[in-house]
This record gives sequence, C-alpha cells and structure tokens, in this order.
Amino acid sequence: MEQSSAGEASPVPPSCTGRQVAFSVFKYFPYGGLQLDLMRMALEFRNRGIGVMIFCMIWDAPPPPEGIEYRELTVKGLSNHRKARRFEKKLAGELARGNFIAHVAFNRLTPADWYFAADMPFVESVRRGFFEKLLPRYQTFAAMEKAVFEPQSKTRIFCITKAQQAAYQRIYGTPDRRITQLPPGINRDFADALKLREDRDEVRAEFQCGEDDFLLIQVSSAFRTKGVDRSIAALAALPESVRTRTKLLVVGRGKIRAYAALAERCGVAGRVMFAGARDDVPRLLAAADLMIHPARNEATGTVLLESLACGTPVLCSGNCGFAPLVREAGSLALPGKFRQKLLNRTLMLTLSTPGRAEELQREAENYGANGDFYRRAEVAVDRILENCGNGGR
Repeated sequence: MEQSSAGEASPVPPSCTGRQVAFSVFKYFPYGGLQLDLMRMALEFRNRGIGVMIFCMIWDAPPPPEGIEYRELTVKGLSNHRKARRFEKKLAGELARGNFIAHVAFNRLTPADWYFAADMPFVESVRRGFFEKLLPRYQTFAAMEKAVFEPQSKTRIFCITKAQQAAYQRIYGTPDRRITQLPPGINRDFADALKLREDRDEVRAEFQCGEDDFLLIQVSSAFRTKGVDRSIAALAALPESVRTRTKLLVVGRGKIRAYAALAERCGVAGRVMFAGARDDVPRLLAAADLMIHPARNEATGTVLLESLACGTPVLCSGNCGFAPLVREAGSLALPGKFRQKLLNRTLMLTLSTPGRAEELQREAENYGANGDFYRRAEVAVDRILENCGNGGR
C-alpha cells in the first residue's frame, strides 16, 4: 500500500503538457463532501497547469472556475441503476475519443485509472435480505463495485481511512499495491478559521442564541444518513433546565419539512433551526458550542475536521471514519454500536457538567491550531502524476 508523504509537489511529466485529466461523477452539486473533494483535486490540477474535464449526468451548480470544464452526458432510464450503466457506457466512448492523462472516477465506474473511495463498501452499507439482493438495482451496483476492486482490475484506489481499506480488502482481496491512503483534506478556507471565533456574538445573535445558551450545529446534505433525527431526539431528551438553553442549528440541503415536523412531534420545534445550504459554514461552525454528528453511515466525516479546525468540539457516532481523529482531538466519539440512550446521556453530561463544554472547546482549539488537514488533494494529484511519469496513462 502506498502511503501519503509530505514534501515538494510532483513535477508535471512532459507527456502531460497541454492535456486534460478526466473526472467522472453522477451528480455534481456544490455542498456534497464527495463533490468538494472532487473540486479541490480539480483546482490542484488546474494550479499545476493541467486542465480538467468533469463528466457527469447532472451539473447542479454555477459554472466551474477557469481551467475546469464540465460536460453533461444525458442518459435516459426508469431507474438509477439503468442510468448508471448507460452513463458508464457513454463515458467510455468520451474517454476513448479524448486526450486525457488519466480518468479519476468519483463513483464506481469503469474504465477508470483511479477511483476515489468516499464511502464504505456498497455491499455492506445497508443490510439487505436474500430476495433484495436478487433485484437488478443491488446486482448492478454490486457488480460495478466489484469491477473496480476485484484483484484483476487495473484501477488504483484512493482510500481515506484504514477501516475503509480493510473492509474493501476483506470483501474483494484488492492488493495493497493498488491502494493509496490519503491524508485528511478540508478546504484551505479553514486555515484561519480560529479567527472566525471573534465573530461568535454576531452569528449567535442572528439565531437568537444568548451568551449563556448552548448552540449545537449539524452540517449535512443527507439528513437521515447523518442522523439529524437522532440529534433532534437527543435535544428533546435533555433535562428541561438544559433544553431551554440549547438550540440545534441544522445546515445543509435536506427534507426540511419532514424534520421540522419531527421536531414538532418531539416538542422542540422552537429549538431546532434549519438554515438550508450556506456559503459561510466556517463562520457558523466557529460560533457553535458543539458539532453533533450521530451518523448512520459515514466513511470519513470531513465536516468533523472542519469543526475542529474552527475550534468547535465534536460529538459523533463511533462508525464515522474520522472518529479516531475526533478522539485524538479530545472530543467525543461514541463507542460501539450506536445507542440513542448513550447519545442522549453523553450530550446531557457534556452540557450540564460545569466546565465540561469549556474544556472540550480548549482541546478543539488546540487541535485546530496544530492539525494538518489540508494535503489530501495535493497528495492525490502527486500520485496521479507520478504514475503518468512512470509510464502510466
């Protein structure tokens, strides 16, 4: 297995000059974690003088920065798995006709020189019964995953946690030599995020959160997967003396109406705020007292590192890929299989124990000041260019 390393950026091989690198993703939108990683890598290529062409089924975003192009490949179908296969076939034709130094897939697509593995294995992501596994949707996406990871495949893999790598190798036997472990990667906009804490009072006033109140924040574009319902339940379970001083700010796209109704049923409608998608996430994180993230499925949890970079402590479920880094930062990752009662109790103790929230904040600020969160895109581009320089595509 290739390990990431610090140092000077890899030089651009002469064979890459004047050419593009191809990226592929089913849907591009500005706020998804996968899409953010894609764009950071695209900008890193652009900054080294290599253009980027992004192939997608749907582009739901403003035009990309100069030097980065996109092309929507329209496909028809009554189901997502049929559309995926037709997109894959159309993409193969575009790649064959183009002059690309490499193809980096951000969904499980072939042919790909590199696959950026943002998730845990599809075949284990959700428990499915025997008959469900016989359905075309499951069989199609399972076959697409196998084509990327099976031993005879030539696709190289970028993994972002060791647990993720171990899971894929246990299922498919993917050889170490095809896998590169990438370091954490968040936007360099967070490099000075600790300074944003100076704006805390202004931001908290925007959400009617007083100096003695607790502001919880959750940033998510998939409310159920990331456990927004669990966060609402934990808020509702707080003792009244704490609950009346606590608000939950949910940031991101999602089924707001359904979760607002859930908050109403739980008796905390007035204490849950839905901000929608925002461009000032670092500012919001820096104003919060605690990031809560009880995800059901989270291969990494980049938002957890973004929170720590802002000096805001984290409470997350233990199945988040970056849970070890959360613990390393002195924050809270729940042990073992998720239990709602344990989340409720942990949140209650954190907010009601004198000095505990302040202690966690000091630990997070220290980690945010000293952590290395920013090299993922740089290391990934280094690996791709090194391979091109060694006779690869």
